[in-house]
Amino acid sequence: MNTSVAAAQTASRLALLICECVDTGVARRVLLVRLSGLPRVLARPHHLRLIQDALAPLASASRAQTFHLPSGDIAIVWRGAEEAALARTKRALDCLFEDASVAEPARLLAVMHLPDDAVALRAEIGAGGDAPVPISPFAGRPFDPSGLVRLEQALAQADIARFVRRERIRTIEPGALDSGDSETGGFRLAWERRFLAAEDVAAALTPGVALRTDPWLFARLTRTFDRRMLALLSAPAELHGAGPFSLDLNVASLLGPEFTRFDAALPRLLRGQVTIDLVAPDILADLAAFGFARDFARERGYRLGLRGVGAELAPVLPAGRLGFDFVHLRWAEAWAGLAPDLASMSPAAIVLAGADTAEAVAWGRAQGVTLFQGAAVA
Repeated sequence: MNTSVAAAQTASRLALLICECVDTGVARRVLLVRLSGLPRVLARPHHLRLIQDALAPLASASRAQTFHLPSGDIAIVWRGAEEAALARTKRALDCLFEDASVAEPARLLAVMHLPDDAVALRAEIGAGGDAPVPISPFAGRPFDPSGLVRLEQALAQADIARFVRRERIRTIEPGALDSGDSETGGFRLAWERRFLAAEDVAAALTPGVALRTDPWLFARLTRTFDRRMLALLSAPAELHGAGPFSLDLNVASLLGPEFTRFDAALPRLLRGQVTIDLVAPDILADLAAFGFARDFARERGYRLGLRGVGAELAPVLPAGRLGFDFVHLRWAEAWAGLAPDLASMSPAAIVLAGADTAEAVAWGRAQGVTLFQGAAVA
């Protein structure tokens, strides 16, 4: 394959991944190495081999992906806590650039966070190409009704347990606030978020299909995900010995027979320890149905969470009046040193999502937040 074509396809894959992070709120980190900024004399093959060697600790980490962009830049994207690998890689690159007497070597490296830095990373993708890089979530074959039928049939036969993911929500240990240990430690598990990874399901069962080309069909598909997840958790031994957890569900799924069976199978010790997480678009699509489902869930002892809340909604969201116990607020680096207006939210009800750095945790502590999700507390 032509090198420039391959690079353009790689950029398209990265652009699609960015869109998925924005759509789903799944947090990832990015190390961008701006090789396009190297002086020509320092961009020879042996220099590039040394740079590739320096990138190896992070590039080989679990759940890391490497993207070689048309500009010559390299982006490594990963999920989870890889602080040691990131530190080793940055030290090695700093030494290489310093030894090469590069002016302002820090400008060649950038650590970004998705979805918060999505716009900036998209701009970097297109910076060195001759044509704009497609950044639409519609990249790939369109998702149509026949594709939905085929995917649902494949899901009926698939072992969905391999697509179930867990994320830990942690809270500050009693006394850690006074001791000052909570910036880097002093956390305990509050609950686990259990969910089906839509992007992994799509890659395994419908490779090359862009699920979000039709929002209605994708919403229908997520209800199928809900039914399979609830059926899995209703198995007699599935929740034996389980601790508190949360589930991502649609409003309609709360009112279906699968949820009734799950509710009947829920161990007595977990009653009152399960949180149902919803998203704003689903709620706003039918407020009457949401109100009914909310009251039903509360009567059965479930807590309610609202996922995917960004900085733009933080000052105005009436989460308490809507009846939510928790709001998953996405951390934004722009907040560092600031105190955004969170008057509509109780700090005790905020889960600071994307808390991948000590800076994010410190900011949350300053706002009175005690619940965190991210690599810094994993």
